[in-house]
Amino acid sequence: MTVRVRLAPSPTGNLHIGTARTAVFNWLFARHQGGKFILRIEDTDKERSRPEYTDNIQSGLTWLGLDWDEGPFFQTQRIDFYCKAIQTLLDRGVAYRSYTSPEELEQMREKQKAKNQAPRYDNRDRDLSAEQQAAYEAQGRKPVIRFKIDDAREIVWNDLVRGEVVWKGSDLGGDMVVARAAETEGQEFGQPLYNLAVVVDDIDMQITHVIRGEDHIANTAKQILLYEALGANVPEFAHTPLILSQEGRKLSKRDGVTSIDEFRKMGFLPEAMANYMALLGWTPPDSTQEIFTLAEAAEKFGLERVNQAGQNLTGINSIGLTVNTCIKCQPRSWLNY
Repeated sequence: MTVRVRLAPSPTGNLHIGTARTAVFNWLFARHQGGKFILRIEDTDKERSRPEYTDNIQSGLTWLGLDWDEGPFFQTQRIDFYCKAIQTLLDRGVAYRSYTSPEELEQMREKQKAKNQAPRYDNRDRDLSAEQQAAYEAQGRKPVIRFKIDDAREIVWNDLVRGEVVWKGSDLGGDMVVARAAETEGQEFGQPLYNLAVVVDDIDMQITHVIRGEDHIANTAKQILLYEALGANVPEFAHTPLILSQEGRKLSKRDGVTSIDEFRKMGFLPEAMANYMALLGWTPPDSTQEIFTLAEAAEKFGLERVNQAGQNLTGINSIGLTVNTCIKCQPRSWLNY
């Protein structure tokens, strides 16, 4: 089996250090395993996606020294694949058209909130008759497509970073929307949503390992159900620790410099940035080694040495500590140590 991993950023902003660290881990794993590193641009958020962000992501990865073997692929060019998968789910009876209005959904949430219940869809449209569907259509309602989730199901996988992970179907918020309502006349389905699109892409691109941040764990439980419903092999998963602010929160723009482009403009060297990010969550077998090239790190990289705990970004000067000196504006000969 050839190892195949992917980086799948959304072009809704410049390349973030968290996404870049995920790219480093995927690249190192692929190169260590003699596999393939695929770049996929998840640009289905039409309102926020921008071509300049796509360019920034690609140029940032290249600046860091990360090359990809296939792609970039763009989700907006793959809509037919998603619609075919949605029809397959409908034909197999594991998805259905849901006509619940936004106002009804809000009333549902308010009632749950009043009872101190977690928000969830109550699956009210799961078993609509043909007559009931026709009545809703006559009212002008446009259905979303929901995927059935069995509350009694336990979803279990062996995470390559975290070990066994168990998720209850009852904790996934009810039947999930996999496609929005159609926006134009004659359109069968509306915009496919993230969990459906990512599974279809991973199946089509034969992804064997999904390496991404721990904030995707709940998505993984949902996606495993979709892999199974589509009759596909489930890839292996590895959920890496988040990069945190000094206060222990998930890193955001309010915490200061967070984009790779900003570090580049400040004069930091790409080799040092890549070196620093590799150490944000991974410990080399020789834990005393702090300075290495990406190629050297790839020889030793393994997911079994990725930490579970979140990693604090202690400030941009800490990147200089990686090479025991401030590397800002230093010549590239720093690698000749």
